[in-house]
Amino acid sequence: MNYLSLLNLLIIFLVIYFFFKKNHFLNDNTNYSEHKNFGKSNEAPIILGGIFLLIVSIFFFSNDLIVLKISILLIYVLGFLSDKNILPNPRVRILFQILILSSMVFFSQLKIINLENYYLNMMLDNMIFNIFFTVFCLAILVNGSNFLDGLNGLLSGYYLMIILSIIYINFNYENINLIFENELKVLFCSLIIFFIFNIFGKVYLGDGGSYLIATLIGYYLIQFSLSNSQVSPYYVAALLWYPAFENLFSLTRRLVKKNKISSPDNEHLHQLIFLFIKSKKILKVKFLNSFTSLVILTINIPIFILANLMIDHSLILMITILSFMFLYTLIYSLISKNLNIDK
Repeated sequence: MNYLSLLNLLIIFLVIYFFFKKNHFLNDNTNYSEHKNFGKSNEAPIILGGIFLLIVSIFFFSNDLIVLKISILLIYVLGFLSDKNILPNPRVRILFQILILSSMVFFSQLKIINLENYYLNMMLDNMIFNIFFTVFCLAILVNGSNFLDGLNGLLSGYYLMIILSIIYINFNYENINLIFENELKVLFCSLIIFFIFNIFGKVYLGDGGSYLIATLIGYYLIQFSLSNSQVSPYYVAALLWYPAFENLFSLTRRLVKKNKISSPDNEHLHQLIFLFIKSKKILKVKFLNSFTSLVILTINIPIFILANLMIDHSLILMITILSFMFLYTLIYSLISKNLNIDK
């Protein structure tokens, strides 16, 4: 990856951006979530993150990754149909997600082989169970990531932090096998370009982009774990804890409240933090969206630091993950009460 390649990525992004902007293609005109109405200009943001990352992946990734390329193409198309409201039924989308992810896991021989527990590892030795478990983890990540694509820069910024973590441990620990190094660098540079426009509310990932980036990162981290047995599997879990727990927490919350699991709502943590900051009137409305993203990303910095310092200390990593889950739940409870969400 050199400066010429980075320039090529920037040119590709700008060509797509101005073409879509001129033709009003894939504009985000949704107004379901209140926090998405702030910080926007009169022009609707463009949902181009997915198509940009798809083009980059197809043309800049190794041809050996044909299964991955086909998978992200299919998962992007599924998200695109959701963005255009052609496939609005979430149950149907989840079914197609599972089919796509199952095919990717099977044909690329993607698997999770070690959870550092004798009985769990015995279960993972069973091919059928392993495929089921791996697809389950990827599906949780994909849908949790989609929940986060409402605030400017939140999801793209979070995945940039993950890639930076992998780069950091590669430079600071011996015998780290940085698999797909070129692809990782391409993805990192692409996300930086996108993040700059995303944080200012000019572009979004959308469902297509969220599905795609989560699938890419999930695929990479599982392969990374397979290639680096000295790294605890809970290091990967620590990097992915937020989108994964966002999904699991949201499902649990809806079940407890007896709400439809498949129905969207405005009660995700990032939405409540946005509303809380808005209620304090400490910032101009147009900056609230991006500011809230930066607050949440900052809150996540400690877990990334601890994970990168303790890559082979599973117990410490598990305690850290559980601590941040507790912190998430505590913050959610306090803000919900402050905003009277449950009333």
